[in-house]
Amino acid sequence: MADIQDVFNQYTAQAGLLLSEGKLKDAYNLCTKVLEADPENEGALKMKEKISDAALNFNQQAIDEKLKSFKPLWEAGEYNQLIKNLSELYRFAPHYGPLEEQLAQAQDLYRKQFAAQTKDVLAIYMQELENLLQEKKYDEMIKLMLEKNRDALTNPQLNAIHQSYRDKIITIKIAEKKSLFETEKNEDIVNFLYQMQKIDRTNKQVEELLNKYKKNLLVSQVSNKQEFTLKATENMKTLYQLGKYEKAAQVAEEILHFDPLDKTAKDMAVQAKAKYAKQLQEETENQIATSYQEMKGEQALNKNAFTSL
Repeated sequence: MADIQDVFNQYTAQAGLLLSEGKLKDAYNLCTKVLEADPENEGALKMKEKISDAALNFNQQAIDEKLKSFKPLWEAGEYNQLIKNLSELYRFAPHYGPLEEQLAQAQDLYRKQFAAQTKDVLAIYMQELENLLQEKKYDEMIKLMLEKNRDALTNPQLNAIHQSYRDKIITIKIAEKKSLFETEKNEDIVNFLYQMQKIDRTNKQVEELLNKYKKNLLVSQVSNKQEFTLKATENMKTLYQLGKYEKAAQVAEEILHFDPLDKTAKDMAVQAKAKYAKQLQEETENQIATSYQEMKGEQALNKNAFTSL
């Protein structure tokens, strides 16, 4: 029976023969089989290293020929395609100097080419936005910018253009509402500014105006509330004094709707409802008494009209 080491040696020798014939893959596979059974096999390790060096040398020679074939792409400025081709070759000979140099050069030239092309495209796009701005087609501008928002996330120049034109739209729209800002319609102003925030939530002008007019709105609401409460309270007391308890209770409820903590309205609501309930009871009793008296009078006039048991 053959010794296992002899078998390994035979495999290694066969790998060497295959290497000399240029059959690198087959030679590499034989060494791999030996090392799977004996990872420390010195002969197989050395042979595998020779095969790897030979493969690298072979790949580098093939790459040199490939690099020469790329000359038309360099001349045509097809840097994007060059990067794809060179990156594919890099898998077979990583860190090969000539390949690395050409890949770096192609990447640099492509960046410059892309920047120049992007500049031209952005100039055309800016002109399109400017034309829409002059025609006051703001909704079309906003729609167009929304369509390119995803690109703007990764393109600082495009993002800056969008920011500039959003600011211009907002400035124009605020100017068009000058007459509104000169009134005391704080609620309408705040609602309009919220619409402007939908165009751009980061606009400082809108933010400052919102802070101002939200305060004005709050002050006016408090003032209106106080004025309403004061007038309503006077009306409520007058109605109560006139014996119009139902109306007084209704006014008290209106006050409590605006200010649930108003003690005067709370007390009045309880008192007026109690008085109104008593008033209803008295009216009902009076109606019954009146009806009874009328019935008695009719009975006296026409005794035959009624039957007494």
